[in-house]
Amino acid sequence: MIQQSENKIRKISVLSRRKDFLRIAAGRKKWVSNSMIVQVAKTTDTDGSALRVGYTASKRVGNAVKRSRAKRRLREVVRRTLRDKGQRGHDYVVIARTAMLSASFDQLIRDFSWCLRRLNSVKEHNRGGKNPDQEPM
Repeated sequence: MIQQSENKIRKISVLSRRKDFLRIAAGRKKWVSNSMIVQVAKTTDTDGSALRVGYTASKRVGNAVKRSRAKRRLREVVRRTLRDKGQRGHDYVVIARTAMLSASFDQLIRDFSWCLRRLNSVKEHNRGGKNPDQEPM
């Protein structure tokens, strides 16, 4: 019974409004890997327990067939990884890069997990009120 209610909390919703994508990009918290770029920002939902994800593949990735394939692969990587490693109350945007089309699926999962791990450590580091880009005195 508890597991069922936890699954409802960990449901992954899809972002579809342009303003959400722009808000997340304006947050300037991202991590770049060879096959994808992951951006993150706190959600604007009142309950703050949902995970929301947006997917993007620009024309730089390729024609419509290649972009669709890249987004399908992104969706599956997120489905398998984000429920366990994502933080509740955050929105994510995953942007495909051209290397995504030739990378193995295991490599995509490793890349996405690495990006999430790095973004989570940056968030924890920022809680101290310091900017990670600043040089130490």
